[in-house]
Amino acid sequence: MSAFAIDTLLRYLPLRVNRALNALPNEILNSACEIRLRKNAPLSVTVGRKNIFIDQYGRVCSIKSAMRIGANELSECIERLTDGSVYTYDEYLKNGFIPLANGGRAGVCGARANSGGWAEIYSINLRIPRFIPNAAEELIRVFALQGIKSTLVCSPPATGKTTFLKSAAYLLSNGIGIAPARVGIADERGELLSGISDNGLIDPCLFLPKAQGIELLTRVMSPEIIVCDEISVSDAESVIEAHNCGVSLIASAHCENARDLLRRGRMKALADPELFPLCAILGLDGGYSCVIRKTEELL
Repeated sequence: MSAFAIDTLLRYLPLRVNRALNALPNEILNSACEIRLRKNAPLSVTVGRKNIFIDQYGRVCSIKSAMRIGANELSECIERLTDGSVYTYDEYLKNGFIPLANGGRAGVCGARANSGGWAEIYSINLRIPRFIPNAAEELIRVFALQGIKSTLVCSPPATGKTTFLKSAAYLLSNGIGIAPARVGIADERGELLSGISDNGLIDPCLFLPKAQGIELLTRVMSPEIIVCDEISVSDAESVIEAHNCGVSLIASAHCENARDLLRRGRMKALADPELFPLCAILGLDGGYSCVIRKTEELL
C-alpha cells in the first residue's frame, strides 16, 4: 500500500478495521485501489477488478465469513473523514464524496434526504491514490512523434484512469520525453493534482464542476492541454468549446473504447475522431496495460 494509505488513509478508519487491514498480506495491500465499508455488510478491498473479503483478523475469506461493519463504525468513519464537522463538508457530501488530503477521496451513498443531503449513509468507498510517474509514457512517445492530440482515456472503473491522467499531466508539464507544455487540470474532486503540483507548468482548477473548470481554464489561462477525469454528457459542450478554441484535452470516460460512446445519446459527440483523434485503452489483463489507437480505427 502507498505511503498515503498507511500514514493518512488508515487513520480515518475504526480501530477494528484498521487492525484487520494492517494484517493483510503485503501483496494485497500494495495493489489495493479501494476499501469499502458498508453498514451491517461485508468489508471488502478492491484489487484490480476483484473484490476481496476480509475477516476481523485480516485474513482473506469468503463473503459469508467477512467482517461486517456496524452502524456506529460507519458513523465514526464519517466523523473522522470530516474532521468532526460534517456540515463543513455538506456541499461535497451532496455530490457523493469527501475530498481527503494528498488527493484521496471517499465516495458515499445511502438514503437521500429531501434537502438534497443524506438522511443516512450506508456505504463508504475509500479510494487509494497512487502516483506512477511513467504510467502515461506510451502516450507521451506518441505525442513526441506525432504532436500533441486530444486523447480519450477509455476503460471500465478501477483500471487506472486517474493514475494515467496524473502521469500524463506530470510528464507533459515537466517536459519529460517531450517539450514542456502548459497543462490545465480541471479537477472536480481534487484527485489529479496531488504529487505533481510542486513543479511543472500546471494551472489547476479544483472543486468546480468539470464543465465550469474546463470553461474557466480555456477562457483565462490559455492552456495548451487540459486534463480532466470522467467526462459525462453534462461536460460535452465545454469539451467541444475548448476544442474549438484550439485546446487539446486528455480526458477519461467509463467505456471499453470509443465505440461504446456511440450507444449513449449525447455522448456520441465525444466519439468524434476530430474531437479526440486518439484513444488510450487501459486494461488489467495479467497486469497494467495501455494501448494507444486512432479513434477512427475503433468506430
